[in-house]
Amino acid sequence: MKKYPLLKQILRTIFNAEDGLGQEASIRLYQRSFGNGQKIKELELELRDAFSQTDFSWKEMLCNDEFEVCCLDSENDARELARKLLWAPIFDKQD
Repeated sequence: MKKYPLLKQILRTIFNAEDGLGQEASIRLYQRSFGNGQKIKELELELRDAFSQTDFSWKEMLCNDEFEVCCLDSENDARELARKLLWAPIFDKQD
């Protein structure tokens, strides 16, 4: 599995369930932190690559020994949550 250091950093620091932020507050923080600026291209590249990998496990990315965002039963549910948390708030913006 590829590493995706920026995605891991975001999930560990912004969406980590142990931090006690609700999902909406975490999304707003994520948008403020990564919605523009230097890291947005790197973020887009990591997300596009991760979503295109058939052997990449969003289930493991969202719930592992380092941090826990949400433990889900299916890979499909984990992928949908990842899109909701990581892709949609920044790249599906309506102008």
